[in-house]
Amino acid sequence: MFSSRRVLQSQLRHLRNKPPLPCRYTPRASRNASTAAHEPLPQPSRWPRRLAYIAIFGSLGIAAGKWMDRKLAPPPLPDTEEDREKLEEIRYIYEHGLPIVKELRENPDYIEADVYGNYSEEDKLQRLSSGPLRGSRGLAFQRIFYNDKEKTAIDVAYVGQGLEGWPTVVHGGALGTVIDEHLARVAIRHLPQRTGVTANLQLRYRAPVYSGNFYTFHATLDEERSTERKAWVKGEVRDPMGRLCIEASALFVVPKTYKLQEVGDRY
Repeated sequence: MFSSRRVLQSQLRHLRNKPPLPCRYTPRASRNASTAAHEPLPQPSRWPRRLAYIAIFGSLGIAAGKWMDRKLAPPPLPDTEEDREKLEEIRYIYEHGLPIVKELRENPDYIEADVYGNYSEEDKLQRLSSGPLRGSRGLAFQRIFYNDKEKTAIDVAYVGQGLEGWPTVVHGGALGTVIDEHLARVAIRHLPQRTGVTANLQLRYRAPVYSGNFYTFHATLDEERSTERKAWVKGEVRDPMGRLCIEASALFVVPKTYKLQEVGDRY
């Protein structure tokens, strides 16, 4: 009995000293916690951004449509109320919106003058540029800056929709008319007879000229080649950003066989 007791005590000590077995029980997460761990986070709605895009591109589309309507619509007829309003708008832009006008006015070597200052209103109606091409649809506005020291002149002109050859692009022949007249201004101021005719005109078109905008027509006398009966003039046309659109050169002569009317300095 005594030995049995000793065996039992030995087994109890062995069990007491034996390290505990690892617990295999893993508590299960609650259903709510498991669902929250796997569900994606809510994403912000895309509708505000989509509505903003719709508003932006819709406004751009409406503006582009109105611009095309103005470009493709028939221009107003001369001497109508709509034409007079358009001419006032063009004149306002000339006075307040063209940096080159401000620059020329600040240069004491340039003299600003109205175009066709030597002609009466009745005479202007008989001229192509101031008669049939008058009004906001044609040569709506022209102002000349003369520089007699450098024998040059700059014509700040607005070309309207009625001068188009292709939609929005000014006809090359119409531009040739304006260029021919402007080069002649410099020639006639040089010729003692204050008159002359075009003997030769060469044009090199470099870039399109678009209607509904101001352009500058430049002309300079070639003093080395010119005489009392011949005037060589070179010129160019530039857009409001200064880009070269047309290059030109011309020869003007005083005929010997017949007498021309004197047109004066303000031509």
